[in-house]
Amino acid sequence: MDNWMDMMTAAMTGDQTDVVATHRLLTQCQDAAMKEVQMLLQSSEEVSQAMVSLYGALSAYVQTVTIRAKAEGAEPGDLDHAFRTGQSYGVSCVLNHLIDDLVDPNSGSILASLDEFSDSLHNEITSGVEEANLTVEVLDAKGDMI
Repeated sequence: MDNWMDMMTAAMTGDQTDVVATHRLLTQCQDAAMKEVQMLLQSSEEVSQAMVSLYGALSAYVQTVTIRAKAEGAEPGDLDHAFRTGQSYGVSCVLNHLIDDLVDPNSGSILASLDEFSDSLHNEITSGVEEANLTVEVLDAKGDMI
């Protein structure tokens, strides 16, 4: 089964009690979808531009969440800080653990150069986790456990 939509449907409608099998299927779904994105990226400059724009939107979202936490006066360790940190961390993981794995062969693409930028965003977020002494497992920008 290589069609990510079929895998997603199977995972969402299948036996929810076998979480290991469901997790495995969703991981395969993720891999198949990213393979499809990579194939499309290699075939079209428009797809390349769309990915760069999506990257920009997600990066801006991460930064707005971080700024919002500052505007709300969230203090490290309080509930608001933990919520906003988790919110920005989740989106940053999408950038760093999925989109950064894509290779854009189109001339003039800046997708690869955005990797360093998103790493710095992710490092800022994980330093907030450390500052709050949160004990959850977090991954650095390259997917390694901190």
